[in-house]
This record gives sequence, structure tokens and C-alpha cells, in this order.
Amino acid sequence: MTERFRLEQLMALRERRERLAEAALAAQQRRCRDEAHRIDELDLTLAREQSDFDRLEQAWFEAAEGATLSPAELEQARQAIDDHERRQTELADARSAAEREQCRLLEECARQAEVWKQRSHAREALGKLVERRRSADRIVQEGRLEADLEDTLPRGGPEWRS
Repeated sequence: MTERFRLEQLMALRERRERLAEAALAAQQRRCRDEAHRIDELDLTLAREQSDFDRLEQAWFEAAEGATLSPAELEQARQAIDDHERRQTELADARSAAEREQCRLLEECARQAEVWKQRSHAREALGKLVERRRSADRIVQEGRLEADLEDTLPRGGPEWRS
């Protein structure tokens, strides 16, 4: 196997590795965006839940207006408050978990970016080496052609033929 062939194989391998690293980075970036959207959705759900509870609470106060609530109404209100607090806690826990996951994904994204960068630099360096080798091969080839031409021309050149 010639050195040139080995270099071409190595170049193909590095190009493949670079493409794989680029694809892994793109997939990781998508996961990061998806997690950011999930956090946004959780924020919206938290805000909506709070708004709904605020309206319910306002309705209780308006309905009571100076009157006391019956034991059944008090129990219903207590249950609604408990449900609201449970949902808020669940949503807050889900959001915290999503934030931790997003941090993990961002760290992985940075790692993938570094891998892609290294692979890209390795391919570029090999590409420069391959180009230098090709240039050196061309110079050697031109030298051989000149030598062959000199061997085929009569000694002394055309001015000696008179």
C-alpha cells in the first residue's frame, strides 16, 4: 500500500469522523432546544395554574361578601387549595428537573462541539499534509520529465547541429 493511498484512506476516515461529530453535535443542539421548549411550556403551565387559582380565589371572596362559608364550601375551598399547592409543587419539581437536564445537555453539547472542533482541525491538518505531498509529488514528476527530455535531446542542443 503506497503512502499516498494510506493518506487518502486516512483523509476519508477523518472526513467521516468529522461528519459523525457534526451530526452528533446537531442532534445534541436539537435536544437542548427541545428541553428549553419544555421548560417554557412548564413556565406557561405554572403561570396558567396560578392564574386559574387566583380567579377561583377571587370568586370565593366575591361569593362570600360578608357571609361565612358553609362547612361544605370551606371543605371544597380547602381541597382546592391543597390541589393547587400539590400541582404547583409537581410543576415546580418538574421544572427543576428540566433545568438540571438542560444543564446536563448543554454540558454535553459543549463536549460534542469540542469533539467536532478537534475532528475538523485534524481533517484540515491532514488535508494540508496531503496537499503538500501532492505538490512534492508534482515537483518530483516534473523533475523526472525534465530529466527524460534531457536524455532524449541530442547532447549540445540544436546549435551544435550545423
